Amino acid sequence: MKRSGGGRIFIILGFLLAFISGIGVFYLLATAEPQAVPVQTSKLVVSFQQIPGRSEISPDQIGQVEWPQTVPTPLGAFAEPTEVVGKIARNPIFPGQTINSDMVISKDDAEAQHSNAALIIEKGQVAVAIGVGLDSSVAEALQAGDRVDLIVTYNVELQNPLAGRTNAQYSMSQKTLENVLILQVGPWPREIGEQSSQGGGPVNALTLQMTEQDAVALRHIQNTASDYTFVLRAANDEQIFTTEPVTIEYLNKRFNFQIPGLGQ
Repeated sequence: MKRSGGGRIFIILGFLLAFISGIGVFYLLATAEPQAVPVQTSKLVVSFQQIPGRSEISPDQIGQVEWPQTVPTPLGAFAEPTEVVGKIARNPIFPGQTINSDMVISKDDAEAQHSNAALIIEKGQVAVAIGVGLDSSVAEALQAGDRVDLIVTYNVELQNPLAGRTNAQYSMSQKTLENVLILQVGPWPREIGEQSSQGGGPVNALTLQMTEQDAVALRHIQNTASDYTFVLRAANDEQIFTTEPVTIEYLNKRFNFQIPGLGQ
């Protein structure tokens, strides 16, 4: 009987020790600080400041950052600042952007092309200028790099006036060219890095990038349209929308003007 009682005591002590050990392990696990898992990185060149388009990149405008190797490296990215300093920015580069080979051009290449405009035009596209005023330039909000749509209005003389009409003139507005890239606002600078001669004066011209066929259409619109205006797209919005031509009949039906003789 004594031996049996002693065995129970050892069993109970064993359970107590195991319980105390479990409490200790749980406490250590709960209070232990998580160890950071090392991440392999590579050095990439990014812009530290805003770099104007068609300007020479200086050492204080760029720097290196550690890029996680778990994230795909941007195509054409540079590893060393010396690979970028002295090159020409094709378009504005914003703070924090990774700089790649498509965003810059060497001075030699720029000089060989003889034009600071030609070096930023995409292959297969052309540049064409169009005059604008305060109302047609979105109150001068437009900047290089923006994308715009062109709305055109025609006032035409009808050869066969509509029934019930005494006025043979007909007006219609419609969106034409869309998602067009603005290369320049105002006159172009003559040299790389030089400021436009537009200065602080009113904007009187835009240079747009488009296909050659669209450039032909734009030229005809300039010569024949009664009026035109640009509308500014939101940043990174390249959707293509189908719009309905707007006439007096359209407005009468949509907004219920109830103009006599037009119907509803």
